[in-house]
Amino acid sequence: MYSKLFRSFIFPLMELSQGTKIQKYLKWLEKTQWWKPSEIKELQNKKLRALIRHAYENVPYYHKLFRKLHLKPDDIRTKEDLNKIPFLTKEIIRKNLPQMLARNIPRRRFMEAHSSGSTGEPLKYYVDKESYSYGWAQTFRCWGWTGFRLGEPYVKVSLNPRNTIKKRIQDLIMNCTYIYASADINERTFKRCYELIKMSRPKIIRGYASSMYIFAKYMKEMNLHFHVNAVMTTGETLFPHWRELIESAFDTKVYDAYGGESTPIAFECERHEGYHLCDETVIVEFIRGGEPASAGELSEIVFTNLDNYAMPFIRYKINDVGVKSDDYCICGRGLSLMESIKGRDTDIVVTPNGGFLVVHFFTILFEHIEGVEKFQVIQDKIDRLRINIVRNEKFTDADLRYIISKIKEHAGVEMEIKINFVHSIPSSGSGKRRFVISNVPFESYL
Repeated sequence: MYSKLFRSFIFPLMELSQGTKIQKYLKWLEKTQWWKPSEIKELQNKKLRALIRHAYENVPYYHKLFRKLHLKPDDIRTKEDLNKIPFLTKEIIRKNLPQMLARNIPRRRFMEAHSSGSTGEPLKYYVDKESYSYGWAQTFRCWGWTGFRLGEPYVKVSLNPRNTIKKRIQDLIMNCTYIYASADINERTFKRCYELIKMSRPKIIRGYASSMYIFAKYMKEMNLHFHVNAVMTTGETLFPHWRELIESAFDTKVYDAYGGESTPIAFECERHEGYHLCDETVIVEFIRGGEPASAGELSEIVFTNLDNYAMPFIRYKINDVGVKSDDYCICGRGLSLMESIKGRDTDIVVTPNGGFLVVHFFTILFEHIEGVEKFQVIQDKIDRLRINIVRNEKFTDADLRYIISKIKEHAGVEMEIKINFVHSIPSSGSGKRRFVISNVPFESYL
């Protein structure tokens, strides 16, 4: 009953007061997902041409950049032409933020935002209400793939407390139970969170991948069971063994999502055959060695947000790596696919033998070593790794030999490995724990 009232009356009033168009764009996206790939590509190119012209005419940074490169808006007609424009980076944004804002958009339409800063200083940027609306429409479309409808109860698990009355009222109206799960969650705080989840009887649960994994571990240890339509993970790399445990504990499927800088990029559908790219609102490039990557290759992810006119993100290097796919999902949607997400580019260890060790390698390596409570791998040179380990009484010399031999087996015998036993491994400023920190530039070895 509330769900129907919410969609037909409450949500439209909220949108009217806030100047957003989420529900309108959601209805449109529910249709466009079934378009032919050629029709979606045509839409992308049309939106790209409009964005490029706007950036050239109204954004000082891009006008100056185009003049410097002797480019005109008509030189960028399709997404294949994007390689004429250099990459946008966090460093460029920090140095040029005032010049990256559109002069023709009223400041009341601007919304300030910040990245999580999981690998360093948080990034300040702006989106406009059109882009914000499209972003949430993409997210709600994905939730709909689980059977969820707007207005139905859901749980959001977050590492940040709700500090404002406005946000709490919004949660109440949206039928959202907001759970603050601190980075150092323990058995006592978990029980409180679990009871809140049970009381709210949610259709779906949404949270960081690590938070949902910790919840699932406690549920298994305490022999607790709870069923929801889906668990939506986001914000971090979802490791295979995390997915397996979460699905077992909640008796459901995990729908993983990927995005950055207020730009939804990819979502899993009910078939779980890969990640559907949000083609109607973003162009995603897979770059290896400065050139377009082939399907199946580990590559850098670069995106162009097609709707953020307040502060255009054109060919933005998000510093993540993934694997491109040339296939289409058996679900029948015309959206292109990404095979998998491998994490931050600083989560990739470059090896002396010319290979790479993704973060999954280390999580799988340490998963079944009972003597390891926590670990963190740090690479400062291509031939040297420092591994910090929080151990317990079950850790043995055999475990130590096994860890070193397995890493050398894949990284090469030239790799120097130093093990440090520590009492704790702190989380990053965003509350996420980084398993691998590589200071060797990944892209230099592609």
